Formats: sequence, structure tokens, C-alpha cells
Amino acid sequence: MNIVNVIVFLSVLSLNVSTLSLSIILFVFSGLENLNEKYYQIHYPDIILSSNKGDLFVDDGTIKKKIKSIKGIIAFSKTMEKKVFLHYNNQKYFISLKGVDTEYEKVMKKFKKIDLKNTLSPGYLNVYLGWSSMGFYFPIIFRNQIKNPSKILFFSYKKNHNTFIPFFIQRKIFIKGIFQFSQKMDIEYLFCNLSELQNIIKEKGIQTLEIKIHKEADIQKIKKNLIEKFGSKFNIITRIEKEKAFYKVLNTEKIFVYFLFSLMTLITGFNLFNAIFILQLDKIKELFTLWNIGFSLCKIKTIFLYIGFLITIFGCLSGLFMAYITYFIQNQYQIIKVIGKIPLPVKVTMVDSCIVISIILTIGAIISFFSSRRINGIISDYK
Repeated sequence: MNIVNVIVFLSVLSLNVSTLSLSIILFVFSGLENLNEKYYQIHYPDIILSSNKGDLFVDDGTIKKKIKSIKGIIAFSKTMEKKVFLHYNNQKYFISLKGVDTEYEKVMKKFKKIDLKNTLSPGYLNVYLGWSSMGFYFPIIFRNQIKNPSKILFFSYKKNHNTFIPFFIQRKIFIKGIFQFSQKMDIEYLFCNLSELQNIIKEKGIQTLEIKIHKEADIQKIKKNLIEKFGSKFNIITRIEKEKAFYKVLNTEKIFVYFLFSLMTLITGFNLFNAIFILQLDKIKELFTLWNIGFSLCKIKTIFLYIGFLITIFGCLSGLFMAYITYFIQNQYQIIKVIGKIPLPVKVTMVDSCIVISIILTIGAIISFFSSRRINGIISDYK
């Protein structure tokens, strides 16, 4: 193997590595985007309706009629969320308590409740513990909850003329059952019936309406209908809008990756430039012969332009093929882990593949074009 073949091989290898690196990083970004989409689908409803001022609003009986008049809505749930102090094992823990109605399981398909006791305990707040946090609350469930009850401390306020007077409400809790949602929600939340929470804080209002829509429904059209029905006093946010902040950061990082790897590919592309230049020097006698028998310089330039294209295409496609193999291995065997048992998310998309091919081929074509033009000076010097 002579030096020309070695340099051509190195130029192919450099383009291969550039394509492989860019492809894998874009596949990881797409995997993170897909993972984030699944996360929002699990933890957030399709549409959330709340008061613009952030306070409670009263269900005057027309809410159900208004929502049922909109096509595409499957179910809706009335909810209320409060930050509370859980007094347990002589310590206080800051946790979220969410009051939901019976429709909540229809809105959030991953949410399941299991009753350990069929009847309510009067005078107590009947709560549901998360399945993933059972180890922490285990002693509460099997001890005598009547003699040794745990307590929850609410912070609230009452309005006196134009001032708000804060006060605390303390309530004993009874473990009525367990719920299974997701590991994050199981640990950070306690659930209870909405009516019980309303009775404790002496408010009959609701904080949010969480809405589930049909998969094929147009979420923006439904949002528009909700705005028309409920007016401007309500804040209506879709799950996609909640994701926008994350996607904005992700897309900004993607643009930076495109720029960075395009610069790296341009730098490694000098191997291609040198390979074509050395190939021109190696074949100078043959080129001069072709020129003498009538080949124009334009046709000779085209030969090296095609050679540059072939090197670029082979390096690009081989790198993309290796990226697909890497994706298959990670997706099948989950070798690389992010945290604990969570595998590094990867996803192949046609858009990412097309972007990679476009970047590599464009840079390769530009370098091939400029390197092929050097043949003028080489033939002139040889004469």
C-alpha cells in the first residue's frame, strides 16, 4: 500500500468518524426529546384550566355542560393541590397533597388507587400513599393509626377587609389506601378525595380542571373552544405548551451541536483536500497525457471532483451505518446507563439522518470543488 492509498483511507476514516459522532449525538437528543414527551404524557394532563389570578373558582354547575359541549374531550377532573407539612416520626416533611375527584383516573391513565379500607374514618383526613414510597411509610400502615395518628399541617389564610391573615390547620391522617402513578409522583405526593380537602380548608372552590382529550383530536382547536366557553378569566395551558421550555433549550443545544460538528467536519475535511492534491501529484503524468490528447482541463477537474464525491459519500454512508449499529446495540441491550438502571435514550429519525447526510455531503462537495481547481497550477508547473 503506497502513501496515496493511506491518505485516501485516512480521509475516508475522518469523514466516517465525523458522521458517526454527529449521528450518535443527534440520536441521543431525539431520544431525550422522546423521553421528555413520555414524561409529560405520564405526569401532566392534555389540558389544564385554572384561574388567571391563581385563586380558587367555584363550580356553579355550568362547567360540566360547557366541557361536554366540546367534541374531542374524553374526561375531565376537578383537582386542588396544597403544600403541607407531614408530621411523622417526630419530624416534619414538606410534601404536596392533591385532592382529586373520581374522574381523575380517567384523565391520568397511569394513576391507580387501591383501597385498604372500604369506609372513611370520620374526623381524619383519609389519604393515599404512593406505591414507590411504601418503604418510608411502612410503619404507619401497620401500627394502630387511631392511638398513634400522624398529622398534616396546612397553611392557609382568611381575608379580613383588604388584608390576608395567615393561619394553620392541623388534621390527623388515616391511611385509606395506596396509589400507583410514577416513581416521582409516588414519592413527592399524597392523594386524597377533593371533597375532604375542601371541607378542611372550608373552601368549596376548585383549583384546576385537568382534561383528557382523544388521541386524534386537535388540541389547539379544543383549547380555542375552551377559551370561547370560559372566557379570558381562565388560564388554559396544553401539555405541548408546558413542553415548549424544554424543547427550546433542546433545540438551542442542537443548533450548537450542528455548528460545532460542522466546524469539526470542515477541519477533518482537509484530509480530503490533501488526499485529492496528493492523488493529482501522483497521477500527473497520466493527466498530462490526457491533456495532450485533447482532454480539456474542465473534464480533468471533473474526474477529481467525482473522486472527492466518492470519498465523501463512502465516508458518510459508512459512518451513518455504524451509527445505526450503535443505536441498535444500545436500544436492544441498553449497555450505557444514565442513572441507576435508566438506559441512555436514543432514537433514530429520518430528519436527523437527512441533516447529517446534508452537512457531510455539503462540506465534502465544497472541499472537492476547491481541491479539483488546483489542477490548473499542477499542469502548468509540469509543463
